[in-house]
Amino acid sequence: MHNHLIPSEISWLSFNNCILDEAEDLNNAVYDRIKFLAIHSSNLDEFFRVKINKLQKKKTKKNSDLLEDVLKEVNRQQNRFGKIWSYSILTELALNDIIYYEYQELLPAHLTEIEYYFKSIILSYIQVVYITVNQPKTYFLNNRSLYFLVKLKDTKGNYNFAYLNIPSDKLERFKQLESIENRQYIISIDTIIRNCLSLIFPADKIISCNAIKLNRDENYLIEDETSGDLIAKIEAKVEERKKGTATRFLYDSNMDADSFSICKKAFKLYKSEMIKGGSHHNFFDLFKFPNPVKPKLQGANYPNLPHLPFENKTSIFDVIKKQNQLLHFPYQSYYYVLQFFNQAAINKNVTEIKITLYLISSQSLIANALISAAKNGKKVTVFVEVKARFDEHNNLYWSKEMKNAGIKIIQSLPNLKVHAKAAMITMKDKYGNKKNYAYLSTGNFNESTANIYSDFGFFTAETAYTNDLKKIFSFLKTKKKGTDPKHILAAGFNMKEKLLELMDAEIKNKKADKPASIFLKVNGLDEKDIIDKLIEADRAGVEVTLIVRGICTLLPGIKKVSQNIKIYRIVDMFLEHSRIYKFANNGHEKIYLSSADMLSRNLNRRIEVAFPVYDEKHIEEINKIIQLQLEDNTKKRTINSEGGSEVEIEDHITPSRAQDETYNWLADANKLA
Repeated sequence: MHNHLIPSEISWLSFNNCILDEAEDLNNAVYDRIKFLAIHSSNLDEFFRVKINKLQKKKTKKNSDLLEDVLKEVNRQQNRFGKIWSYSILTELALNDIIYYEYQELLPAHLTEIEYYFKSIILSYIQVVYITVNQPKTYFLNNRSLYFLVKLKDTKGNYNFAYLNIPSDKLERFKQLESIENRQYIISIDTIIRNCLSLIFPADKIISCNAIKLNRDENYLIEDETSGDLIAKIEAKVEERKKGTATRFLYDSNMDADSFSICKKAFKLYKSEMIKGGSHHNFFDLFKFPNPVKPKLQGANYPNLPHLPFENKTSIFDVIKKQNQLLHFPYQSYYYVLQFFNQAAINKNVTEIKITLYLISSQSLIANALISAAKNGKKVTVFVEVKARFDEHNNLYWSKEMKNAGIKIIQSLPNLKVHAKAAMITMKDKYGNKKNYAYLSTGNFNESTANIYSDFGFFTAETAYTNDLKKIFSFLKTKKKGTDPKHILAAGFNMKEKLLELMDAEIKNKKADKPASIFLKVNGLDEKDIIDKLIEADRAGVEVTLIVRGICTLLPGIKKVSQNIKIYRIVDMFLEHSRIYKFANNGHEKIYLSSADMLSRNLNRRIEVAFPVYDEKHIEEINKIIQLQLEDNTKKRTINSEGGSEVEIEDHITPSRAQDETYNWLADANKLA
């Protein structure tokens, strides 16, 4: 490893540790802290589904050492997670008269209530499998599902083992019980089942009951994407993924040696795959942890702000035709994006709609608007990326629904993923002349994530954008590249080359003693050529400032390499998802908003779009947001030369929180308009 680089796995874990910082921060409302624990658990679960298997498979000294470091850090974070949950959050809930049953004795009234619920509801989903290790038999644990391993003693004194499912995929994980003396009580179905095990095993003595869970490798590789039915191959791989090799077997740290041995043998595990955990797993279910006193104990509410130019009875297309429009999600309402497609679906002058879909909401209003448009006689072409990891099933479902409605569906390009977020609507005026209206974004066409992801949305009717989009949509349709876009940067066409040219221009300007700086805000950075160019720029004296939310393999502050590069990370209530590229350009700033991170996969194996911002008003808005983020002294972390990140707390400084400040700034702008 070069001394200025850090493994992506370690960098990612450093980011996830910041999530725990938020869960531990007593300045956050307790239910926001619970949400951060859910995010941490969900992130870690995905980490083991995607990133670990390659280290386990390739038995090199480098991989073994890295795996050891990874598991050590994971174990440290899990221990920290448990302490935050048990000693901080549950204590705060109890102080507010909310009791979460975990290990304490249940009140008699609740024993009756849970037994009724167990017998009438939970028992319908329980499946018990007895383990007979001495007889050849296949025992299978579903990926990410919850189980108990139960050790039993029969009337003859023999020890037996069985495992049973915890049906959290069928029932709500947490149940609110009857309140008693103004106290609220919550229990997990895990704890209900533990308390009712004698009803499942009436003839045996229950010696122990331990929570277990298996993560499986969910990466898949299609060897040949150019021949045969690619969709059928993807569908087969998605099914195959359910039976992927084990990457992490979580077991209760209280499990005895015999039970441990039984698990290892029955489920065909390696010791390196077996990781101690708590008595409960899948804490991402905390997203739905009940709040019986809401809105108390929850953080500030941020109602979506209106975008005033769209707040009139004028057609949205007339507003866009008159002036480009820049929106800031989730501070402003995503309703306008839905309005864009809904109006297009019923407008008699609209002739055609084209759109790329990467991550679609399960109840997608946009997909339904496209279906309505097709049924209303519009020509609708939708590129659906069915290789979007973990969303393949959902995207395939909507592909079929839209195809059945008469929409032309283009599914996945061989050896490429389409991650661009772009749409174009074609309309005819009364003279028969065509006019194109485009929507470009840093975030997905997904109204659910739009409420929690911080992104930009841009509407335009300018030909500088729409002519370039035509080239990109033409390539998606024909798989033949024409000339490169003139204004838009597109990965798969010219993005990486243009970015390197823009950085070279900053280096040249600095050497000529002209204003020079590079600012990048992305979700990840690991692309070798980009990193090398940033180092070259730093050595030339160019001011390099980065905000990288997640993986960042470049270490700042390394003498004679990245000595003056500043790298920050912001973790707060909304997921920082927008990408901004900004270059000083000798005092004539160039700013791009993009769907692409500075990751090798984005720049080398995907179709991405970065669009320039020309309007002075919009440039001012973006610069204001950048300023607020760099001035944040509450949620902004500084990444250090070892890859760790921490908030720099200064005494006697007025607290500044970028996401709060952004919301308030946009709200004030509405008042002044």
